Amino acid sequence: GNMKTPIGKIMVIMMIAVILPSHSKATNLSQYVNVFIGSGGEGFGIGSNYPGAQRPFGLARVSPDTTAFDVWLPFNHFGGYYYGDGYIRLFSHTHMVGAGINDYGTIGVTSITHKPTSSDILDYGYQSSFSHSSEVAYPGYYSVVLRDYNIKVELTATEHVGVHRYTYNGNIEKYILFDISHALTPDACNKANITIDAKNNAVYGYILELGHMARRYGGYKSYFYAKFADGLSIANSSTWRNGQIFENTQFIEGCHSGASVEINGPNNVVEFYVGISSLSIDKAKQNLEAEIKVSKPGYQFDLVKSESVAIWEDVLSMVSVEGTDHDNLVKFYTALYRTHQSPTIFDEYGEYLGFDNMVHKLDKNGPKNYYSDMSIWDVHRTQFPWLVLSDPERMADIIKSLIIMYKEGGDLPKWPMANGYTGAMIGTHSIVLIADAYIKGVEDIDMDTAYKAMKQAATQKQQNAGRRDLVDWNKLGYIPWESSEKGACYTLAYSYDDGILANVAKKLGHMDDYELFTNTSKNYKNVFHPEEKFFCPKTREGKWECPPVWINVFDDRYTEGDAWHYRFNVGADPNGLIELFGSKQEFVKELETFCYRGEWYPFNILPNPYYWAGNEEDLLACWMFNFADRADLTQRYIRWLLDNKYTVNPDGIPGNDDYGTMSAWYIFGSLGFYPVAGTTQFIVGTPLFPKITVHRKAGDLTVISHNSGKDNFYVLKATINGKPIDMKSYAFIEWEDIKGEATLEFWMSNKATVY
Repeated sequence: GNMKTPIGKIMVIMMIAVILPSHSKATNLSQYVNVFIGSGGEGFGIGSNYPGAQRPFGLARVSPDTTAFDVWLPFNHFGGYYYGDGYIRLFSHTHMVGAGINDYGTIGVTSITHKPTSSDILDYGYQSSFSHSSEVAYPGYYSVVLRDYNIKVELTATEHVGVHRYTYNGNIEKYILFDISHALTPDACNKANITIDAKNNAVYGYILELGHMARRYGGYKSYFYAKFADGLSIANSSTWRNGQIFENTQFIEGCHSGASVEINGPNNVVEFYVGISSLSIDKAKQNLEAEIKVSKPGYQFDLVKSESVAIWEDVLSMVSVEGTDHDNLVKFYTALYRTHQSPTIFDEYGEYLGFDNMVHKLDKNGPKNYYSDMSIWDVHRTQFPWLVLSDPERMADIIKSLIIMYKEGGDLPKWPMANGYTGAMIGTHSIVLIADAYIKGVEDIDMDTAYKAMKQAATQKQQNAGRRDLVDWNKLGYIPWESSEKGACYTLAYSYDDGILANVAKKLGHMDDYELFTNTSKNYKNVFHPEEKFFCPKTREGKWECPPVWINVFDDRYTEGDAWHYRFNVGADPNGLIELFGSKQEFVKELETFCYRGEWYPFNILPNPYYWAGNEEDLLACWMFNFADRADLTQRYIRWLLDNKYTVNPDGIPGNDDYGTMSAWYIFGSLGFYPVAGTTQFIVGTPLFPKITVHRKAGDLTVISHNSGKDNFYVLKATINGKPIDMKSYAFIEWEDIKGEATLEFWMSNKATVY
């Protein structure tokens, strides 16, 4: 299923130099970011990443929404853009980040070079073909030529503004189209309107979209206010609805509607600025005026672009890497970029739409920013632990945002999007997010309220994002088959959450709760079939409902996976899991079967029935050899995955990136250690580079690898801050070891070490 991508072409695009302001820490790390990695793939191997422009964690994610000539497959377009497509419909301003579901894609804009006809506005008739050879993209900038009109489109962004510059071929008619009902879920538009204000050189409007996620909380309202650059003017305007064009009109409402403006100007360049908001059109206009000097004569594009590029350069220079393998540098810095695209800063200069649908102002003692859009089932494993390690101040704000959601909405969320609960996926993993930050000393969290929220999620019926079937959970110690055919998966998820919650209870001195949650954290044992040695659903009476085959990845008993994927998913009690297998040897034998067979499955188009690198529930699995005294096998399998499942091609991420989850997995894999989320423990793996330094306020974390090399992925010995790591019986490091200035040192070999 590998797409034959002209690598030469991509390398050329990437090597086009970015001229940057001089930088104290590093020289032009953006050259190592290939924003097309993860924008292709097939089937379950689609990365869903988009190549467009944004600021770190910004609301405005301006990117092309593409299509094949005659067919648009929802599956290929979770991020709007699909590398295998040959046509660009338009450029929209909000996007899901590597997700596995269609939503957002609001405020669609493009340009054509003639007066629009009804065939232009029906079914994206105005779309244009494009070629990858005309694309240039790096963090903060995207550019392409719309081939059918010979328009060079350039995009950059601030936090709430998409900045567009269109260069036309000679003196030609220039029409800008605003397709206000566009979204990435088909027919998501529920209400929309658009106004052309020629006197003020502006176009504004909004859409209420009921995308696959947004419809679960009443829909997402996306507002915009667009202004054309000084010196340009709106010559004439029209609106449309349902294929009918209304000449010289300034307002239209309803879905399947939009507006077009012809622009006059002194030359063949049109520049305009699209402020967006989740609050109101006025707020979109204020955001625009706060971030772009619209009243200033002349064009702003280059200024905004160089600011964006410098901001991203700062983010990338958080980590210094010494190494000569170009592909590995590209994979690493692209992953680092992806881990800073989300979640979304959802407040707009201190104001945000809460989960109670009211507009709130941030308290001066509250977070600096309020965040939403969190794919918690995914990010709690890797991306958020990465932020705890590298950017704890931001993480504190993210945790504070979750607590605000609890206060204003009543419950901790499972998958908060914009201003609502989507309830997507299983588990109550907000518990793990908050715990991971708290036990690693992220400061300034209101733990009294947080603990109340966490305990409520674990023990009470909630209106939103609650647990399934607490009655059976308390009575039987598992979620039975009658309650859900996925009962075993629910039981595993809740056991993990409770094991993590027990540690928090203990640290806060709630010893009764500590005992309660320690007990319920062992519930996973109740769904482990003692003969088969797999987790299976079980009826209330205790009858097993195991699948007829263990490797059916579409078996409804397992959430996004099969029995093998869930077999090793016990992060809070790995030693208890090993006991269920009878011995460390038996556990290693089965785990190695899983990881080894995973290597022999040649493509990503369908889920791998064994170790599936592209999905979350087994991300911890091939690190777990360390719990059974076989760190050498962790080294072997993790390095194989880094080298083979991640590439520099458009299909270079093994599955949906899921808000930076896969990318953060790659970062930890490269560093040579991996978090057991919600605990203070990190599993020691194998470092990818000769030297890597994470620059942090708390002190630099440096990983040094002696005798490093492509085949030298086995660890002879390792030290943390000069102390030897026991590579046989405790190949782990603790948060205490690395929370401040720290050095992790490895001595490498090309042969497995018998510790």
